[in-house]
Amino acid sequence: MNARVKRNDPCPCGSRLRFKECHGKLDAGGAPPVEAIVQRALQLHQQGHVDEAVARYRQVLEADPGNAIAMHYMGMAAWHRGDNIEGERLMRESIARNANIPDFHSNLGLLLRDTKRLDEAIACFHRALEVDPTWFEAHNNLGLALEAANRFEGACEAYRSAIAQQPKFAAARQNLGRALLTMGRFAEGWEQYRWRLLAQGVLFAAPASQSPPASLAGRYLALRGEQGLGDILFFLRFAPELVARGAKLSFHGDPRLHPLLERTGHFAMGFANELDPATNFETVFVGDLPWLLGMNDPARFPPPLRVPPLPDRMERWRDRLREFGPPPYVGAAWRAGTVAPGPVRVQSKEIPAALLGQQLRQRNGRWVSVQRLPREGEHEALAQASGAPLLDASSANADLEEILALMAALDDYVGVSNANVHLRAGLGLPMQVLVPFPPEWRWGLAGNSPWFPSAEVTRQQPNGRW
Repeated sequence: MNARVKRNDPCPCGSRLRFKECHGKLDAGGAPPVEAIVQRALQLHQQGHVDEAVARYRQVLEADPGNAIAMHYMGMAAWHRGDNIEGERLMRESIARNANIPDFHSNLGLLLRDTKRLDEAIACFHRALEVDPTWFEAHNNLGLALEAANRFEGACEAYRSAIAQQPKFAAARQNLGRALLTMGRFAEGWEQYRWRLLAQGVLFAAPASQSPPASLAGRYLALRGEQGLGDILFFLRFAPELVARGAKLSFHGDPRLHPLLERTGHFAMGFANELDPATNFETVFVGDLPWLLGMNDPARFPPPLRVPPLPDRMERWRDRLREFGPPPYVGAAWRAGTVAPGPVRVQSKEIPAALLGQQLRQRNGRWVSVQRLPREGEHEALAQASGAPLLDASSANADLEEILALMAALDDYVGVSNANVHLRAGLGLPMQVLVPFPPEWRWGLAGNSPWFPSAEVTRQQPNGRW
């Protein structure tokens, strides 16, 4: 919820009226007591004071047991606290009392999508749109649910409907871009993907409607990092092509990357932190590089950026691995990415440690944990399921030089996609990447990925099985 509601914002009760025309019109002199309490509860809820809001919702329901708004948002609070059953019960009861508020249907759809009941979620979003066909957020939510149900064409149609209602709805444009890229429709996908910066609040203006420049000769470009380390490494594969076309490059981003990137020889104009000014340079966010270069043909995709490890560190890891036992040495990681609510799907990548251990049991090797911040008991679960001892090398993730050297020293890797996969890909070394469903766009919908020629892809199916 937003921190504060302005008078011309939509009322948080879901009525689709402006706040000043709905709960905001209540004044201290003549507001009905129950409505005044509802207003205050919604404001507290938006400001993050959930306990206080819930206390007021209960107060409203004691005075007016059929108050659908208080009932619904008590359900929302229960859901966000992890009580899906009570949240769903209250949200369904609020709809039974007032089915004409589109937010009610959409919020229930979000809960159902979160609990993997996709057909029910999709039906809820359709119901919200029956109540208000112009509601662009509901079209976007429908698209996310259709993606999760492996219906990408329908998802694209839903995102386009959201954009038709609100052309500057950046979240829907970013979602459309991701879906198109996942399906291999790169030209339109890159164009829509440019809206991610507005959707994520990195920039506050829509991307300029223009074509990529015909020539980069003599251009001084400050490549600005964005998203995570893995994303930066992925997009910096385009740096050699920029140099080949005559551009001079500097990198503005995470200082942990500076010594590694310096060894590539592509950044003649040096390095700076992400927010340092790029005087006399054109700033280009790294995620816009494929659009800038017109990279729409998989046959022309550049290989992953090669970052050579430091030889002395790699030798130390080889010595430590030999102490562990005879080869082959296989790195393993089972979790990456983040989970967050909102109008844009955030990629969470995870396979339970024990399930990964069962997969490793079929292979010959000695297992090495390269999992960043493993949780308590995960190493034991993996070792027990694999039937073999596990070397804990997770602390190497604290130093990029260390993890790069370790990834170079390992004979193989099995696990989800993370920054370490991008480092290993740049070395051209084999790996088996586990791709959860729905897939991150760079892994596509089937087969191996044209972006990672050394990787064998194992995919989770829409039903959850691997």
